Amino acid sequence: MDAAEIEFLFATYVIGSILTLAYAVVDSENDTSWRWFFEQFKHAYGENPNMCVVSDRNESILKATSTFYTGMPHYACMWHIWTNVRSKFKKGHLKLSEFYFATERSYTLDEFNERMSKIEEIDTRVKAYLYDIGYHIWSRVHATVNRTWTMISNIVESLNVVTKDARELPRSRTIRVRDSRDYIHTVIHGVRCFIVCLQNKRCNCGQFQLDELPCAHALAALRHRNESYKNYYSPYYTRESLLQTYEILVDLLPDESK
Repeated sequence: MDAAEIEFLFATYVIGSILTLAYAVVDSENDTSWRWFFEQFKHAYGENPNMCVVSDRNESILKATSTFYTGMPHYACMWHIWTNVRSKFKKGHLKLSEFYFATERSYTLDEFNERMSKIEEIDTRVKAYLYDIGYHIWSRVHATVNRTWTMISNIVESLNVVTKDARELPRSRTIRVRDSRDYIHTVIHGVRCFIVCLQNKRCNCGQFQLDELPCAHALAALRHRNESYKNYYSPYYTRESLLQTYEILVDLLPDESK
């Protein structure tokens, strides 16, 4: 967990809703970690008719799915393809965006071809790029399995943003700690010096007391004391508190016009 990155999140798409099925905390995306993930996922969820995988074009994912889900269609996340197009081709992004997403969502081949011709008018290189990927990889109408309402954003990126600060915490292993007195420690981080008071759950970096979660300096002090972090974070971060939050009945919203 110390060098952790939230890299994997597996979700299912039901009537326009993304339902999280599983996620993993790993050191990095590589062949070994993705094989492990899909092995555990298949053990838990098995294999069902009309399943497909939608992901970015990571080679390790392709290898792992072909091993554990032989013959299952593998599609590309439309958002990842668009970010590649935007970075590779610098021409007409606004119009390209409009026609690319419309093309991806086309329900008929006539619609698809008409919109693809618009993309070609803006930049012929983009059409060639999308053709080389394979229309069936990213286009709804060309897919061999019904993808229903295709994701236009990648839910795992949202999870990565939320955990960005947490992924910085492993730096605490490289921080030096000196005892001052009970529960108070001097923490040297690069050229800067921080004072951590574990008793009052404070650090002069400000993060410990405001987030109510141990910062990297507090974690270094706790490791120095060989003490668990479990008594130093707010109970609101616990699984129990999260579950209690959703125990309350929430009334559905009426029509937007109301």
